[in-house]
Amino acid sequence: MKKILILSLLVITIISADDLLYAQNDHGFRFIRIQYDSYGGGGSIYGRGRRQAPWAHDYPTAEDNLYEAISKTTKIDLAGQYMVLSLRDERIFEYPFLYMCEPGFWYANEEEIKNLREYLNRGGFIMFDDFRTRTGEWNNLKFIMKMVFPDKEPVQLPPDHEIWSIYYDIDPIEAPSWVSGGYGKYDDEYWAYFDDKGRMMALACVNQDIGDGWEWPQRRLDRADTLPFQMGINIIIYVLTH
Repeated sequence: MKKILILSLLVITIISADDLLYAQNDHGFRFIRIQYDSYGGGGSIYGRGRRQAPWAHDYPTAEDNLYEAISKTTKIDLAGQYMVLSLRDERIFEYPFLYMCEPGFWYANEEEIKNLREYLNRGGFIMFDDFRTRTGEWNNLKFIMKMVFPDKEPVQLPPDHEIWSIYYDIDPIEAPSWVSGGYGKYDDEYWAYFDDKGRMMALACVNQDIGDGWEWPQRRLDRADTLPFQMGINIIIYVLTH
């Protein structure tokens, strides 16, 4: 069930008696997909009549459907079309939420690693989606994140973490695994990176493909027609309020 949010989703905090800081009050929330170079073009598939690189899987239908779900079920201000940016683009610092698809094929250079570290240290968040453990894709992401934060390790989120109940009540254990490759219902895992103050900076949806549920809601089974959108909205609201 939806929960009433007492505070505005976009208000960060009162920092003094005279000053208020508002997140994104200049242009509202935008969904930012990250474009990147991949190992030998690995993971490319045909989609929407053209061959897609790993970072572009489900694009742009997933964004179109997610925006519709957000506008119909929340008060989040979608004041701007979704965008595709590189981690080398300074515009990423204007947005609190980034999304990366298929990070198992991500070939990160030094500039991307430096910018992502700065972005996350400033208060940003990135969601990693659509990758697997058996193929070494999770190991690739952990290797890159170790270069971003050498002193940090991912922490597996428990099923009762606030992110699963902040707006919709979700049981992540019972959520289907929408990733390709023969993964079953209970193979999905959710691992987070936290800063020194306990703020979640990154969420890795392992053996899961929530974006695929956004692109093909009519093909999903076991409540998947609504559950991927509920999971995405919960993550976004958690980010905007933390």
